[in-house]
Amino acid sequence: MAMKQILCALSLCLLVGCASNQAIYKNYSTMVDKGDGVSEQEAKIIAQHAIIGSQEKRDYRVTAPDVKNTIEAQKYPDFWFVVFGHNWLSPISTDPMAKTYTELRETQYLVVINRRTGDIKFNGQWYPKRADNFDWIFDPDSYRKENAIGLFPGEPSIPLR
Repeated sequence: MAMKQILCALSLCLLVGCASNQAIYKNYSTMVDKGDGVSEQEAKIIAQHAIIGSQEKRDYRVTAPDVKNTIEAQKYPDFWFVVFGHNWLSPISTDPMAKTYTELRETQYLVVINRRTGDIKFNGQWYPKRADNFDWIFDPDSYRKENAIGLFPGEPSIPLR
């Protein structure tokens, strides 16, 4: 009986997540008005729209965006830093050497949005253990350095050391 309830709950979560993704993608233009600046809620919707359009949407919790309000994020008051944690329901390997296991431990999905215009400054994987600050986003080449701390969607992963 308990297993049946768990499966039902998981199915409901999956269904709500899919419906939410479709609603955001379909109704995006009516949900976000960039003309008067971007509120925290609008930033979350912009970030969800960005991740839904990426290949990583399955690997991260699209329905649970989190806005970073750390001291490091407050250094850039003109930007929203929206992060998505890894989707624990996504199939992952239990082998510590496998790419998916490393990503689960090491990455989040980050979308950086200009509060005034709604433009996206960065959209991709972020390695917070390598750099918990956001200075690298505003230095155009720093994310490509030897020990990458962020990757735009579609860029090959750099092996972790």
